[in-house]
Amino acid sequence: MRPEIVFTKAAPKTGFSEGQESPIAQGVKCGDFVFVSGQGPLDPVTRQVVSDDLAEQTRVTLDNVNKVLEAAGTSLANVVKVGVFLRDMKDFDTFNRVFREYFKGVQPARTTVEAAAPRQGVNVEIDAIAWVPR
Repeated sequence: MRPEIVFTKAAPKTGFSEGQESPIAQGVKCGDFVFVSGQGPLDPVTRQVVSDDLAEQTRVTLDNVNKVLEAAGTSLANVVKVGVFLRDMKDFDTFNRVFREYFKGVQPARTTVEAAAPRQGVNVEIDAIAWVPR
């Protein structure tokens, strides 16, 4: 089976440098799984950071992850692994509070690391792997 590119206008298009075509997909579906590229707290239309507030950034980021999952035929309820990149670990408690709101009754495997921001103002980035039910 061949990998399938997942794309939705409901989530920001993953990109690199301004004015350059992105070489990566929002997600890739392969077999019974979808692999979501790192999503951030960006508005899908303007691709601008939505807020300085970490809780709001986390909500928007998880919403963007979920929109890619939905385009692949699944949802946060079927996430098996999450990668979290926080700009500052002092935000860990705030992040966890919001994470629990989105993953009620679900316990995916997760890695959380402190990492430099991919662009100014981005304080959280999240990638995910989810099962796609048939």
